[in-house]
Amino acid sequence: MVDLMSNWEQQYIQITKTLDEIKADVRANKEEVSLLKQEMATGRGALKAVAWIGSILIIIFTTLKLFNYNG
Repeated sequence: MVDLMSNWEQQYIQITKTLDEIKADVRANKEEVSLLKQEMATGRGALKAVAWIGSILIIIFTTLKLFNYNG
């Protein structure tokens, strides 16, 4: 009976340690997801800026072509 109880206690301790490790992993994953969201937002902002600059350059180029600018 004593062996059964100590085995149960060992299993309980093992499960508790495993749950603590899982909690730590979940916290780390949450932080990584948060950082990834920030990086994606930054990337989107940069992409929008490049798109605006490209659009402006295309408008300028097209306007110059329409007026037959030979520069």
